[in-house]
Amino acid sequence: MKTLLLAATAGMVLATAASAASAADTGWTRPDFLPSDARILSALEGSPELAEARALQRGAEAEQRGLAAGPYETTFGLSSDRRRVRGEGDFAEWSVQASRPLRSPGKRTLDLAAGAAGALAARDSVDDARHQASLRLAGLWIEWLEAEARIAVDCDEIAVEQREVAALRRRVELKDAALLELELAQAALARAQAALAETQGRAEAARSALDMLYPGLAPAQAPALSEPVAPTRALDDWIPVVVARSHEITIAKALADRDGALARRAKLDQRPDPTLALRVFNERGGAETGAGLTVSIPFGSVGRSATAERQAASASAAEARYRMVARNVEAEGRNDVAKARSGLASWARAREATAAAAQAADRVQRAYALGERDLTDLLAARRQLFDTRRTEVSARAAAQGALLRLALDAHELWLSEEEGSQ
Repeated sequence: MKTLLLAATAGMVLATAASAASAADTGWTRPDFLPSDARILSALEGSPELAEARALQRGAEAEQRGLAAGPYETTFGLSSDRRRVRGEGDFAEWSVQASRPLRSPGKRTLDLAAGAAGALAARDSVDDARHQASLRLAGLWIEWLEAEARIAVDCDEIAVEQREVAALRRRVELKDAALLELELAQAALARAQAALAETQGRAEAARSALDMLYPGLAPAQAPALSEPVAPTRALDDWIPVVVARSHEITIAKALADRDGALARRAKLDQRPDPTLALRVFNERGGAETGAGLTVSIPFGSVGRSATAERQAASASAAEARYRMVARNVEAEGRNDVAKARSGLASWARAREATAAAAQAADRVQRAYALGERDLTDLLAARRQLFDTRRTEVSARAAAQGALLRLALDAHELWLSEEEGSQ
């Protein structure tokens, strides 16, 4: 057992070194347990989150066109009547009028700015929806691989305990071992089988969620959960990258710009727009004809002032929200880095603990064969070994999950149309 463990450890170290060397130029090593980027992007593009975000984007683009046009439409009016003049007779009369409100250049500029900011926020929301779907996919994928790796550990433990039970059953039949020893071994086997049943349930749940949310993405057999490789880019250097590439910040900034433009627009709107009208008329059966130009301006009311105050308050709230989002994103980046650092350290310690537990179990196994240790010591050593192996699997999954989240938050993976702008 010791020899096999040392050989495996040497292989893992070589694989880690090779992976680190391949990542030297990029700063990030893409885990080999992930499907191809093309398949992942295809699955993400078909997610409901992106469908919703794209629909909202179309709505924002339509709103942009609406703001550019504004409510400034030409209104046509037509009137027709008959006039009776005593002593002169009846006359057919009609008039046609065309009127249109006039928008000042300053108001138009703000309308265009508000529409462009809203459309930008909607476009970034599509990318952010892909990002959120990516995080959910990565979390489910790691959960599935962790459960499958733990199943392998559980099966190894069951195989060992089954061999022990079979050997003790034969020894009991030959009166070479006590029945109590067989019962202790059977209890250890039952405990391992119970652990396997629980882990299989976790694996089935994660696989079911993957198949439901991302049909056809997961292969029939789970790939091996490889060992984590530390990024060659210094961990603290990832924080400004996460902040600089955050869609949450750009969305909040665009919405703040939009509300700011609308607030300035509402303030200008306290000075109402004039309406220009052209009227052509025909009276007394054509005896009198003419044309006229009229200008009408509504009086400003308390309603316009209240609207301007409300919009100004919304702009202040949006600006505060933007600052809050920027702080939260930086905090999340720092949290990502802290989890990646602690995850790598925890996995390294767990791997060392597994090696130590394997050596201890090997020694106890030899001592038990020589009659120097009893069965309880052997079962305890084995349990410690397999528990440390499970701990190593969990630590490996946590480290891989933390590194994957860090890469996703820094937009190093699954960028789709963002890729050209990074």
